[in-house]
Amino acid sequence: MEKKLVLYLGPEYPKHIKEKLENNVEIVFLPILNIIPINKSSMDFLNNVDSCDWIVFTSPRGPKILADDAKNNKVFDLIIEKINNKKLAAVGSETAKSIEINLGKKPDLLPKNYTGKELGVELVKINSKCVLLARSRQGLKDINEVLKEKGINFIEVNLYEESINYENLLNINEFLTKNNIQYVLLSSPLIAKAFCNYIKQNDITIISIGPSTYNILKEMCSKFNVLIPQKYTLSSAIDLINNFPR
Repeated sequence: MEKKLVLYLGPEYPKHIKEKLENNVEIVFLPILNIIPINKSSMDFLNNVDSCDWIVFTSPRGPKILADDAKNNKVFDLIIEKINNKKLAAVGSETAKSIEINLGKKPDLLPKNYTGKELGVELVKINSKCVLLARSRQGLKDINEVLKEKGINFIEVNLYEESINYENLLNINEFLTKNNIQYVLLSSPLIAKAFCNYIKQNDITIISIGPSTYNILKEMCSKFNVLIPQKYTLSSAIDLINNFPR
């Protein structure tokens, strides 16, 4: 049986979902998003962490980048000490796993629906006093809007930057044709916007990991067949592809 070919445009190869492929799916990796850690972001984190009772991570790469920067700047033990005295929240299950692996603590809060907006609503319900958002500089502001509307203080600490890899992006049209790609997996609104602006083909199926990416796709390139998994995770997206008719 011929494998389903999936083009994944995220910034790193999703090694942790290999066991889900079951010889039915082959992932072709072509990153169009560069992740640039911000030097001494751990120091910025330390300077602000005492002001808040909750720490929020909105992506799986955030906890790792914080931990790596803290080790480079010799403040990792202090970061762990501070985190152990705070409440932690994760936007989704994969972010929760990253917190536990890289920072040694299970999150205290995980929203039912894995979105920043839903996480903001949950933080409002439990009367958070101040929320430290440890995230990308280009991260979605949906959680900010919820907290601001309800009068909850928040502080943003930027751990990394995201930028489009235009060299890879410009090669995608030819790549799609030559490799007979059947599905494209998109994991962020930033990637979706770049994809819609540059892609000419219209006979592929797009898998959007989350609703914010889905909304961008429906708005900017409605010509595509766009699917979204029930749970907004990479693993759920792969399950959707596995079960989708050929």
